[in-house]
Amino acid sequence: MTSKLHPVRVDPSLSWPATHCPSCLADASGNFCATCGETLRPHLPSAGEFVHEFIGHYVALEGKLARTLKQLLFMPGRLTVDYLQGRRLPAIAPLRLYLTLSLVMFAMIKWCGVELPQLQLKNNAYGVSYTHTFTSAVKPGRTGTATAYVRAFDGADDPTALVNFTTPSDQSVPEQIRAALALLGSVNQAWMQNVQAFMAEPQEQQSRKLNHGFLANLPYMLIGALPLFAVYLKVLYRGSRRKYGEHLVFALHANAFAFLLASVMVALPGNVAWLVIAAVQHELRLVSLWDYLQLLPLVWLLAYLPVALRRVYGGARLATAAKWGVLLTVHVLVIAMLTVCAELIGVAGHG
Repeated sequence: MTSKLHPVRVDPSLSWPATHCPSCLADASGNFCATCGETLRPHLPSAGEFVHEFIGHYVALEGKLARTLKQLLFMPGRLTVDYLQGRRLPAIAPLRLYLTLSLVMFAMIKWCGVELPQLQLKNNAYGVSYTHTFTSAVKPGRTGTATAYVRAFDGADDPTALVNFTTPSDQSVPEQIRAALALLGSVNQAWMQNVQAFMAEPQEQQSRKLNHGFLANLPYMLIGALPLFAVYLKVLYRGSRRKYGEHLVFALHANAFAFLLASVMVALPGNVAWLVIAAVQHELRLVSLWDYLQLLPLVWLLAYLPVALRRVYGGARLATAAKWGVLLTVHVLVIAMLTVCAELIGVAGHG
């Protein structure tokens, strides 16, 4: 026998606030139940309230966001100090702030796009190429592209090769590749075949796969490297006798700041990598004002961490600068290694 389910209807004759809690049935008065905290003035939320609650749950959009960002940007280390000293209500929680700004950064990367270096295997040589579309500062409106294999039109009569990170031709390179493939085949024959299939693809398709793999794996690499960042702090400041959780709070705030500044750099039209390459190639005439403006958030990002470290951990300036250099170098290298390993696993697993 089956029973019919009847829709629940709200009795319009009910008066609010209720005299009994609708959840625990305890006697209640006022706006909330003193026993379980249930509201005694319920109302049916509008569609706008549902949207606000959903966004507010995953992205920090409350009024204290402005105060939190102000402290994050202009008072390095202050959020960490306040949190560890128990002042937590005025600011957004560290993990939520970290997740919010990480979502913003990845959304900016997806929306604006980024120019990434590409691994190259060509003519018995291997290396890295970087492609950038630029506007000539000498002749405004003239554009071109610089890569390791495509010559750039810089506004002059003759095209000039601007960027080439490729190593000189070396006959030992194919032997090294064959040895690596043989070693991979001894572990898993399918992996070796997938790598061989990948290497046989056109250069553009290889670059597209690697670029997609980098962007797909970057969020996981950054999140995976976060607890390691706290481990580095634990080692560098082992004399402070701080608990791991305290270092993790600092790591969350420091990386949230990095996400925020990275979002600004992605949003700006310039390209700091192109500025560096053009400087090395003595082609600063091809650099725009926007490329120079990229230096502002970059310098801010580099100067932020040592100031935050001193505010949270104390110590002499020289010692803090040394620890900052070690921390930054190790963190970047670990993220790069994790990302490369993830891409290599992706190539070996799927070709």
